Amino acid sequence: MKSKTIKQRNIPSYPYIIKSIRVKPIEILMLMIIIGFILLFSSEDFAMIGVLMISLSTFSLLVLPDARIIDYTNEYAIIYNCADKNECKLIYWDEILSWQYKWHTDKDQMLIELIDYSIEVVDTYKRSTMIPYFKKYAPGKEKTSRKK
Repeated sequence: MKSKTIKQRNIPSYPYIIKSIRVKPIEILMLMIIIGFILLFSSEDFAMIGVLMISLSTFSLLVLPDARIIDYTNEYAIIYNCADKNECKLIYWDEILSWQYKWHTDKDQMLIELIDYSIEVVDTYKRSTMIPYFKKYAPGKEKTSRKK
């Protein structure tokens, strides 16, 4: 089996990472800063809202911690939820037996079953960052929950 746990410094440089999913939504925070500046200079009525948007977004960008959740390549996914923060799990697309997305109120989970019947659990916060890549690279392996 090619899927394994490795040190992050040993991640192969090829194939290139197609998409990287992180905890902090950097694009949205940058957009909020831009909108905040537009509100700040547009009129006196919206200046305070602009200052609040700029300060909250800047605080989130600079102070709050960020972490990688998962990286996608065309051959494998790299999962960063190992107990040792210097390690990650390489999961090859052809070694996935099934996958299932489970919704919870506080966070969502992606359950990935490998061909050796081990299960990897990836905590995530947004369905649209996981499902399209698994449907593209592990098609027909989605496990759906049966309701009676």
